[in-house]
This record gives sequence, C-alpha cells and structure tokens, in this order.
Amino acid sequence: MKRLSLLLIAAGLLVGCGPSRMPSDFNANAGGGNSTGLETRPPGFNAMADAIRNGNIPPEAILTTIYFDFDRYTVDAKERTKLDGIAGRVKATKVIIAGYTDHFGTEEYNLGLSDKRAQNVRDYLVKSGANQSSTEVLALGSQQADKSAAGRQSAAKDRKAIVVDANYSGPISSGAVKPAAGAAPVRPSSGNAPSPAPVTAL
Repeated sequence: MKRLSLLLIAAGLLVGCGPSRMPSDFNANAGGGNSTGLETRPPGFNAMADAIRNGNIPPEAILTTIYFDFDRYTVDAKERTKLDGIAGRVKATKVIIAGYTDHFGTEEYNLGLSDKRAQNVRDYLVKSGANQSSTEVLALGSQQADKSAAGRQSAAKDRKAIVVDANYSGPISSGAVKPAAGAAPVRPSSGNAPSPAPVTAL
C-alpha cells in the first residue's frame, strides 16, 4: 500500500513537471497596458514603440518634446505650455510618451527616472482630457544618451520625454532622425536648457 502511494505521488509529480500547454484560443496580442512581463501592448502601438526603441522616430510623428531639470521628473510651467498646445491632437490619437535621461547615474536609476518623467507627462495629458487607454509610457533611461557629454549642461538635451503619435502612418525606417540628435517637435516650441539642480545621480 505504501509503495502504491509512493508510485502515485511520483506519477503526479511527473505530470506536473511536464511541458505547459497554452489554451487553443490563446491570443498573445490580447490585453493592454505596458509591455512588461507577460502583458502586451494594445493594437496600434507596436511599430512605433519599436521605432522609438531603435532611435528611429520619424520627426513628423513627434508631437512635442518636454525637457527636465537635472535629476528631476516634474514638468515645469514652461514645458506644460507645450503639452497644453498638443492637448487637442492627443485626444484624437494614440500616443507613446518615451522617457529619457542623460548618461550620469546607474542604469537602474536612469530607467526609473525616465519612467517617472514619462508618467508625469502622461498624467498631465490625461488630466487635460486624453484617454488613458490611448497612451503608453516607454522608459528608455540612458540607452540613447550622448555618452560624450561631459557635464550637466551639455547633456541637457537627453533629459526629456517625447510625445509620439503612435498612429503616424508615414514611413518608419532606419534613416529616420533619432530623437537624441535633437529632432524638432511638430509644434513650434524650443526646449529650454535645464537649470542647475542638486548634485545627485542623474
């Protein structure tokens, strides 16, 4: 009897350790939210998200670029006017807000900071009437930062969040202007260089 029980337990363990099976109706593209863990993006975000990751954002798809002070993630008053200027367009399309940092600080810290920058821009747009389900945040940290920048002032262009029209229907190619190269936003407004801030990591 004891031997039979042991055999049954062993058989149960073997079955439990076998290969997992997906339901026949499993849809890898279903669901929403950010592309973390097993979640996937809502339809319409994938191509542009890949272009952003590769540094190939078409300039025509950029709605605006928001700049941040050193080691800061709150949107200051001058930058909020840029978001006010694109509020109508954001309501009518899907957008990806890509957050960036300069190259100072650790990779982990920079990813967190870039996420906070993008999230704050998203929160402001949602409060201005954008549909939260039509926005996505993409944190890139310092992946595309200018590593040759020697100081905070020269790296100011990398401390930003770019609002990108995910419904842009023009060509997306490897020849597109990279955001780190200072691609101009569609809406005319210049990004002010950040003012000095406390010396901490990025």
